[in-house]
Amino acid sequence: MKKVIKNNYKIIIAFILGLIISGTTVYAVDAYIESNKVAYNNHNKSNVEEAIDELYEKSGVHKNKWVDSELNGADPVLKSPLIPVEIKNNGDVYYASLNSEWYNYGEKRWANAIILVDSPSNTNYKEGDHILENDIESYFVWIPRYQYKIWDLGKYTSAPDGKTLVNNDYATSTTQAINKARIIDIQFGNIATIPKMAEPSTTGVYYTHPAFTLGNKDLNGIWVGKFETGGTNASNMVVKPDVNSWRNGKLKTFYDAAKQYASELDSHMVKNTEWGAVAYLSHSKYGIGTEVNINNANDYKTGYSAAPNTNQSTALGDVGDSTDETKTQPWNTLTGYLASTTGNITGVYDMSGGAGEYVAGCMKGIVSNSGFDASTLASEMAAGYIDEYSADSKEISYDKRILGDATGEMGPFYQYYSGTGANHYHNGWYGDISHFVETSTPCFHRGGSRADGGLGGQFYFARWNGDINDMYGFRVALDFN
Repeated sequence: MKKVIKNNYKIIIAFILGLIISGTTVYAVDAYIESNKVAYNNHNKSNVEEAIDELYEKSGVHKNKWVDSELNGADPVLKSPLIPVEIKNNGDVYYASLNSEWYNYGEKRWANAIILVDSPSNTNYKEGDHILENDIESYFVWIPRYQYKIWDLGKYTSAPDGKTLVNNDYATSTTQAINKARIIDIQFGNIATIPKMAEPSTTGVYYTHPAFTLGNKDLNGIWVGKFETGGTNASNMVVKPDVNSWRNGKLKTFYDAAKQYASELDSHMVKNTEWGAVAYLSHSKYGIGTEVNINNANDYKTGYSAAPNTNQSTALGDVGDSTDETKTQPWNTLTGYLASTTGNITGVYDMSGGAGEYVAGCMKGIVSNSGFDASTLASEMAAGYIDEYSADSKEISYDKRILGDATGEMGPFYQYYSGTGANHYHNGWYGDISHFVETSTPCFHRGGSRADGGLGGQFYFARWNGDINDMYGFRVALDFN
């Protein structure tokens, strides 16, 4: 028997086909069809319903889209060419179904997405497909919008001498007793539930992390490069495991390359506050909850981790100089997971060691050797793409921090010899090196390099003049939502 389509259905179909449908329209039409459904010849779907199903698929809107109740509306925002993926423990990548539980922050499984190369071997990947590694250009991880409870306002202006290390041995030193690390209390929410806030004047209150504001734009979250940026120039950039970090560039060279990478996704160099947002989330109940393992590969390969038989706390030596698999292992191994912000394969890697990472955070009006001119630097700061720090800050001006950038809040700070030939400044969180920006070195870099051993970590921060350095690279973020 031939199916009959009522006139009002014809009108609806014509209307739908004649418009670019928003997610709201799709849901509204679907609800109307459901209330007016007629079955023919035991067929449970009308022609209109089948058309609606196809419309859902083409529009990117899913009727039963998975949402994580833990995120309170701060679920991942997707836009082409980003593809949602699930990554198996061995590193195999699969196109995620948006109707399935492809992330769960309560279980420390962060959302991942990829961008394909320009000419993939399969131009029609679909949900459930195994995506070949050679077809992947870049990996990104979703950092949901959140507020965190202030435990320290970071108003430190000094760094008293700490205890001298026992025989200059960082591993056995009694300075370990100064560790003030704690699990950071985080609550997720969207723009409506946790709006932008003024900086608090007291501890014990919740504060919306500033990384989720870009200029005048509020964000439900940010996509952060899963690994340090690889490649050798702007034309062959990748964000992948087991590639050499791109180093030896001025700050502005990296900055420009990051902005050009995927302009349709508002790509840019990770800001100092964005680094802080990832670091804080890593040290919450949603992350690894401790310091991430160092990437100690001596060829600056991305995604590696010091092996258990090396000493993570050693300032220099084996932990900072190896590609031997008995001393360093890749991201998709049990040891590799320890270098991830989640302690599993879904997190962000290379936040300790590998290359030190330039971030977009500089002193106001001081360009030094960064490659910026004063006008461009000021303009990018005004637009929100570079965090602005006081022009009168000094090496221990921790009180000049931006709350949330994981600098001043990591106090108290100490000065002591740490096996590197100098009395470095160290924070109270794992003793990571902590040098604030100053006039001659006005630009931040984060994480430490492969040679920093236990002095590196996601709470490491230091300064440089923005010039070429064979140990410094960078990371990309996407803020299009």
